[in-house]
Amino acid sequence: MKNIGLILFFLSFLPLSSFCQRVIEIKYEQDSRGNYQFYCNNNGYCSYIIEINFTSLSNGKSDHEFPYRNAVKPGRTNLFKLTKENMDKSVQFKYTTNFNKGCIHPNVDTNFTYLLPIAPGKEAQAYELTNAGNKNVDPASKNWYVIRLKMKPGDTICAARKGVVCEIEDNSNLNDSGVSSVGHENYLEIAQADCSIGHYGVLRKNSTLVKLGQTVEAGQPIGLVGGDKYGRGSDVRFSVYYNPDEDNGPTSEGKKEVVWTYINLNFWTKNNGKGKLKHGATYISEHPAAIINQEKSKTETKKRQAQQKSKSK
Repeated sequence: MKNIGLILFFLSFLPLSSFCQRVIEIKYEQDSRGNYQFYCNNNGYCSYIIEINFTSLSNGKSDHEFPYRNAVKPGRTNLFKLTKENMDKSVQFKYTTNFNKGCIHPNVDTNFTYLLPIAPGKEAQAYELTNAGNKNVDPASKNWYVIRLKMKPGDTICAARKGVVCEIEDNSNLNDSGVSSVGHENYLEIAQADCSIGHYGVLRKNSTLVKLGQTVEAGQPIGLVGGDKYGRGSDVRFSVYYNPDEDNGPTSEGKKEVVWTYINLNFWTKNNGKGKLKHGATYISEHPAAIINQEKSKTETKKRQAQQKSKSK
């Protein structure tokens, strides 16, 4: 039973692309000559790696090699074109698709300095949650790493880093009604500039303070703490993961396996500066301007400084 509980726990932190199949739509348009332009509609709010493989293709040639792999940003992206080889015959084809959140060959900053995802001045005891070395867990999440901060119900959850809100699930009241299973966690996710994803839980039902597609700044309030009677009590659970874009072979269903990589994070805390959190230690949140603005461009920084100078006159 202990292993079953552990499995339920880490499943709540897995990316849910398999449950959101309509987020990626592969379509095509046929021109007057019978050629096909393939394109992708990414209806999500972060980049996805897509793969298209033709199981059959006759009387058509492509301007790209197969299997076709590409990273697509939100919106429409033209992919490749199939042109007729014999103008008197039609192009015939069948294909399969696969997709997951991520970028091609991501350059993730594993040394980035995060804010504690709680309001400045708040004090919290920190715990590390990890399955490192456990052989009884799903290989797709074998290296997950989560920081748990003990909080009070209704406390504010803040963005630890700038990004775009790409996923929200806060419609369950089970976290706040004595259900101990973590398979029903309310959470939100933020896509970050280096193609990593910040995962925030446990949210109170209907407490999200941001919307899908919204750009949030580091330190900005994004939700309220839930889980009043949940497990060991209310807490903030924060992790950062990314798709390393490595070929781990197909699953039993024929889809590509992704072993998500989780980061052992650096945080900025009052009186300690930058560093790893120690299991069981207590920290005070601090949101210095230098940390909040570390990803802002020089143009944005100069504009902000000019505005501050103007207000001081």
